[in-house]
Amino acid sequence: MASDIVKTLWDFLGNRNWMLWALLLGVATGLIFGERVAFLQPIGTGFVKLMQITIFPYIVVSLIVGLGKFNPEQVRSILVKAATVMVLLWVLGLAAIWCFAFTLPQHDAGTFFSPALVSPAGSIDFVEQYIPDNPFASLAEGNVPAIVIFCIALGMSLIANKRKGQVLDFLEVVGQGLTVISKKVIAIFPIGIFAMTASTAGTLSVEQLHNLQVYWVLVLCLGLYLMLVLMPMLVAAATPVKYRDLIYVMRNAWITAFSTGNVFIVLPVITEGIKAHLRKIGRADEQADHIAEVLVPIAYTFPSLGKLTTLMFVMFAAWLTGNPVSFSDIPNVTLSAMLSYFANVHIAIPFMLDTLRIPADSYQLYLSMSVLSAKVVSPTTVVYIFAFVLLSIFYCRKQLHFKRLRAAYYVILPSALLPAFMLASFTFNTQLAASSKAANEVIANMVVSDKVPAHVLNHVPKAYQSGELSLTNIDVIKRRNLLRIGYVVDNVPFSYFNQKNELVGFDISLAHKLASDLDVEVEFIPFKKYQLSEYLNKGYFDIAMSGLEINVADLTKVRFSHKVLELQLAILAKDYELARFKSVEQIRNSGNLNIAHMEYAPLLKQVSQRTSSIQFKQLSTLQDYFKSPEKFDGLVISAEAGFAWSMFYPEYGVVVPEGGMQKYPVGFAVAKRNLDLLSYLDAWLAIQQTNGSINNAYNYWILGQGTQSKETRWSVLDDVIESGEKK
Repeated sequence: MASDIVKTLWDFLGNRNWMLWALLLGVATGLIFGERVAFLQPIGTGFVKLMQITIFPYIVVSLIVGLGKFNPEQVRSILVKAATVMVLLWVLGLAAIWCFAFTLPQHDAGTFFSPALVSPAGSIDFVEQYIPDNPFASLAEGNVPAIVIFCIALGMSLIANKRKGQVLDFLEVVGQGLTVISKKVIAIFPIGIFAMTASTAGTLSVEQLHNLQVYWVLVLCLGLYLMLVLMPMLVAAATPVKYRDLIYVMRNAWITAFSTGNVFIVLPVITEGIKAHLRKIGRADEQADHIAEVLVPIAYTFPSLGKLTTLMFVMFAAWLTGNPVSFSDIPNVTLSAMLSYFANVHIAIPFMLDTLRIPADSYQLYLSMSVLSAKVVSPTTVVYIFAFVLLSIFYCRKQLHFKRLRAAYYVILPSALLPAFMLASFTFNTQLAASSKAANEVIANMVVSDKVPAHVLNHVPKAYQSGELSLTNIDVIKRRNLLRIGYVVDNVPFSYFNQKNELVGFDISLAHKLASDLDVEVEFIPFKKYQLSEYLNKGYFDIAMSGLEINVADLTKVRFSHKVLELQLAILAKDYELARFKSVEQIRNSGNLNIAHMEYAPLLKQVSQRTSSIQFKQLSTLQDYFKSPEKFDGLVISAEAGFAWSMFYPEYGVVVPEGGMQKYPVGFAVAKRNLDLLSYLDAWLAIQQTNGSINNAYNYWILGQGTQSKETRWSVLDDVIESGEKK
């Protein structure tokens, strides 16, 4: 009895599920040993490359042979019916994708500035992607769409050729050899699956999971619905292929795609799996084999439902940055997605982000999550190819039918399960969004590193008002052991108070760096923008540093340093008002507008003279705008500062109107006669630009890089070691 159980278990492990067990063992190994198994990653990569050696030749051979053996009438009928099936799957899949897109919960949105806000929308060169002007170059570069187009053209040109037999027979023999190689590699591929899975599970960072957990839940629920419900049940409803048999046939290709995140390497496995199963159920013939050989690479080339699931990331990024895609955006976004996804996903996603004016840095989030998301995208693509090819084969043979009771069952069940999957997605993500750190907490907890002793004042001391300190130079500053910096209150992200009531910001961090290099303490004294020239020239402080615009009007009153940054003018307004400011033309056609600002008076005066319907009002502080937003239609501000303020006030957004908003320089200011100090500042800024200090400050305070604390990667072995050390 016991020996029979052991034999049955051994047969189960040995004959059917080596890939599955390699996958499970890899996950367990990664969780136990953590980053210690990172060395396995090159082994997994080697196995992937081993699988790839037959793929391009296989695509060439299968398409040319498959098409070449048809007659013209068959090809026309097959391609039309296959296109019908593909469009049907796209429609059903996109409907499911949009249903899941609207399960995103309420979110305290807000994000740091990204240069994508001002970059022009990208474009996709479809000619380069799909017109094989040099087929050999396309093969060398791995341009799959161009290769497929070339092979389709060559295969169809052989259909009417009476001498095609010898060429097709030769290519068919080559294809059989490639199939044998693929099967041999698949036999040892569990080793590669174990290596890749272990290294991925062991090195995946906590930050990656934490930052994108909402997206991961969203795409996981969507992928499971498409893989296990919609597509296989549609096949089971319309064809003689049973649901359980389909899952069994797909398992090796599915597990390989899940482990590697690569569909390309399993195309031969998919083709052979379909042909083998048709033989098993007595539905195989030469035509069915040819259809499978032709449609598998075509299905891979055209947008698959697996590839389209990455559209969820675009929805997630829009939601994360506080500009979720609305119901009215569905037609435009869908059309853009279908066009762009004919290209590579890594071309399509940046294009979609640019189209929706989502910061391009969001693409870096996608790349950081691609290891995980590929675990859903690739298996979903495998299921899609199986479903597409099987439905097309039976459609071409006029064997589709929906009259059976089983068909009704498999049509009704996906409709009933869709709300359940959507509810699961919404429930999990609502909890995750509630437990995640709000955007305003991130920016409000930022700190200045490497600080020197500082005194932060809320007024100008009387001792400074006598005018005796109006002439300042480096020697004076070093003798008094104190650098006095003027700052603007609540000028996020350049100078503001964090939750610990510490004065922080881009300029504040540079002020500490300057004081450190001078080996003196630093004192911060507040001022308002209109007081700049008066306070500097009377000697209330030595240097003004607070995102100061270098403008022509102030050049005659104070001395400016070389530019520290170049900022982009923008408009901040309530989210629902942003559409009015998308372009200069729309602004001019919006009627009377009352726009607030804290600086830029010379520039805005010129705008007001050209457009009388726009009135500008100067404020003392930016907080005045948020205290009485009903008085204004918007606020002119730098895009960099506007995004930071939107993190404190998520109901506001930032837009750079197309066709008119310009950039401007910002820097430090000193009194007119303090030329020695100005000379030192310019030289010091040149050094900081060269050694990367200003760039580092920009990345932290403006772009928000490094604002999240890094957590140590967890593993079971680390827990055991830590427990042993405590004992």
